Amino acid sequence: MDSEQEVLQQYNTNVFGMLRVLRAVLPHMREKKAGVVANVGSAGGWTGIPGIGLYGSTKFAIAGITLALREEVAPLGIDVTVVEPGAFRTSILGKGFVCAKDPIEDFAPITKPLTTHVANFSGKQPGDPAKAAQLMVEALTKTGRCEGKALPSRLLLGKDAVKLGRGVLEQNKRELDEWEGLTGSTDFDASTP
Repeated sequence: MDSEQEVLQQYNTNVFGMLRVLRAVLPHMREKKAGVVANVGSAGGWTGIPGIGLYGSTKFAIAGITLALREEVAPLGIDVTVVEPGAFRTSILGKGFVCAKDPIEDFAPITKPLTTHVANFSGKQPGDPAKAAQLMVEALTKTGRCEGKALPSRLLLGKDAVKLGRGVLEQNKRELDEWEGLTGSTDFDASTP
């Protein structure tokens, strides 16, 4: 399999597969004017992670599609979220972890340590899948600990995911603040905000 096939396979599974499911279920939800959609992204969809940029880009796509869909179907009584787990103790880092078949040697200083880290981290992830599943059920059904809470647009799961999300938001705010005077200067002079 060449690089382009690997990219297409990754997007076909993570993005286009999700779109196929949405096309199948949304007509029924629209007809009933009710429903809940929970697309599964990843905390990795909040930032680029060296060595797994392609995987992360599919999770960015899932988040973008989900956030837009949320606004589009809210008037129809359909609630939408993207569930973004951090590192959970599943098989994804074991047999489920797939590396590029023909890696580019120039990137070896990044990819080789990543592969070693993944092998050493597999089975030691902090996230408990059973606890995540329970919280997802409660959040999506607005029961238990989530009773009375609005479903968030992004449901981060795990302390590591929350820490990553906060870090990205803080970095984005710092950069926006630092660059605002310059980036805001690109409007036509007669323009008003």
